[in-house]
Amino acid sequence: MRFRGILPAFVADLVFANISEADASGFALRETSATGQGNAFAGATASAEDISFMVNNPAGLTRHPGENFSGTMTAIVSKATFAKTSATLYGGGNISGNNGGADAAMDSLVPAVYYARQISPDVYAGLSLTVPYGLISKYDPTWVGRYYGIKSDIKTFNFNPVVAYKATPQLSIGGGVQIAYTRGMLTNAIDFGTINTLQSLGVGGATPGAVDGFGEMEGDDIGFGYNLGILYEFRPGTRAGIAYRSEIHQKLDGEERFYNGSIGNTISGLTGAFKNTGIHLDLTLPESLSTGIYHEITPRLAVMAEAAWTAWSRVTEMRVKFDNPSQSADVTTAKWHDTMFYALGLTYKTDNKWTWRAGVAFDESPIPNNYRTPRIPDEDRYWVSFGGRYQITSKSYFDFGYTHLFFKDASLSLSTSGTGNAAKGNLRGSYETGVDVLAVQYRLTF
Repeated sequence: MRFRGILPAFVADLVFANISEADASGFALRETSATGQGNAFAGATASAEDISFMVNNPAGLTRHPGENFSGTMTAIVSKATFAKTSATLYGGGNISGNNGGADAAMDSLVPAVYYARQISPDVYAGLSLTVPYGLISKYDPTWVGRYYGIKSDIKTFNFNPVVAYKATPQLSIGGGVQIAYTRGMLTNAIDFGTINTLQSLGVGGATPGAVDGFGEMEGDDIGFGYNLGILYEFRPGTRAGIAYRSEIHQKLDGEERFYNGSIGNTISGLTGAFKNTGIHLDLTLPESLSTGIYHEITPRLAVMAEAAWTAWSRVTEMRVKFDNPSQSADVTTAKWHDTMFYALGLTYKTDNKWTWRAGVAFDESPIPNNYRTPRIPDEDRYWVSFGGRYQITSKSYFDFGYTHLFFKDASLSLSTSGTGNAAKGNLRGSYETGVDVLAVQYRLTF
């Protein structure tokens, strides 16, 4: 992999754990705040309960005078199991192998760190380090879908300095710059037997489905974007917010390494393909628009709501281009669609020490049924969340949040007639998925 500097790679290695199929649709992550987790992120753009909400709406910083620090760690416990209906080769015959193992998802830890300071009576500055995008799926190397994917690992580390300005006693505005470092790795098996048949190469012993090679591609890039937010307080305890995060265009440059075996090397010599080569993958992290409300019914009880739109329709395909002119581009058609996220929540303060939270949400998947792949077997999901806060001292707090996600079963139907699928086979089946998320957070006001 060709890194763009030692520091970004070092920082990413330091903070990234494995990211499993997580709580937001596509490959987005919402694990930014234990406080928000407890309410299923209802009112995330309006609540501004602590500085971790600057990711959702930077204008909310004006509610936190002085100097503040917050750190969050989120554990994601995921399970995704595949049940095969059929798996056949291009020319007929079954593909050997199991269903991928007991669990294609992996448990993970996701960190987030925040710092904010009041610069003047009306100006506030903040900084967040978060992981807004990421996924990892991993199957047994000899499973029936190995030609479509074995391991997929994509991670984005986001550095987001922001500034907020209190324009009037009711109105605050904010904005910042997003600096996103993304790196990815994709692996899959290569059916040299079927390639031999499709290209009429005549290589002896190249039996379809029985002579596999292995490909591993890696790449990384740094991209830039921005985020904006508005927070308006109609009266004490009642406020609304709206926030926008821009798209970020990235071009992951790196390399693909091939492990062919003797027959694969013979085919490589005849075709000029399947040789180690540089790669280039265009990736767009989509823009989003969110709005939320927060209302205190009594000094102890508050309710909140959130709606968020994400432009996943920007993901139309994944096209990996190779420096080797003999290696055709690897194309996966996606045709994702835009999604909506809806959440409702409530917070109840029992006394000066304890506060309790609850929330529910619905999150749409951007992936149409006929374009779902083993790399991201995503589906619509429902959230049920609860959490709380304990005030340790007058200036320090401990927060926690828990969410269970209920997924619809995800069908998979991939055909050799699809773009680039001829040598990958026909694969049909379904996924059962479940996710538990537990977040803890420490807050300190100086």
